[in-house]
Amino acid sequence: MLAAILYGALTASGAVGAPAPAASPAAPARPAAAPVPASIYRIETGGSGLLFSMDRPVQSGELVLFHQYPGGALMSVRRADIRRIAAEPRPEPRSAYVDIGVTGGGARRDAAASGKTTGHAEPAGPGARKDGTALLNPDRKYQPDIDSKQVPGMNLGYPASPNDYREGRTFAYPAAPAVQSAPGEPPMMPAGSGEVPKAPR
Repeated sequence: MLAAILYGALTASGAVGAPAPAASPAAPARPAAAPVPASIYRIETGGSGLLFSMDRPVQSGELVLFHQYPGGALMSVRRADIRRIAAEPRPEPRSAYVDIGVTGGGARRDAAASGKTTGHAEPAGPGARKDGTALLNPDRKYQPDIDSKQVPGMNLGYPASPNDYREGRTFAYPAAPAVQSAPGEPPMMPAGSGEVPKAPR
């Protein structure tokens, strides 16, 4: 109460200026945008590791602190793990749009409709060789329902050495096709020649 009386007396005498009118709520004041640094910092760590910093890295005790580029996450690396720090020009920001080229009316479909060939064959499916044979057995044709499920690096581990994966040696031969003549009937294989399957030579 006393403070309000003193403030009113000082305002009336001109010793203290009257308070400025409050800003309208429609136009809130915005802080000035911080300038974007012209360079980023490359941090090379032991074991050929590479990190990028948005700002100059700062040492704090045994750690070096920086904001990761891009993203701005605060990161820390032990000083003993850093081999070198160097400034680089900041890359130009990329556009959010990606040019994927001409779409629709593809050359393959148009060539197939006109009867012309494009000069290159259709890409082989997973588990197929370029000549159309199975990847694990070059003695038979590619069968997508079997061979696409046995692809090194996709759903099989890589072999220890080339040609380790072979049907009849590392993997069993695929089952012969069976046909069910009617619902409830057992699947029947087509009549064979009577010869035992032989391993590829």
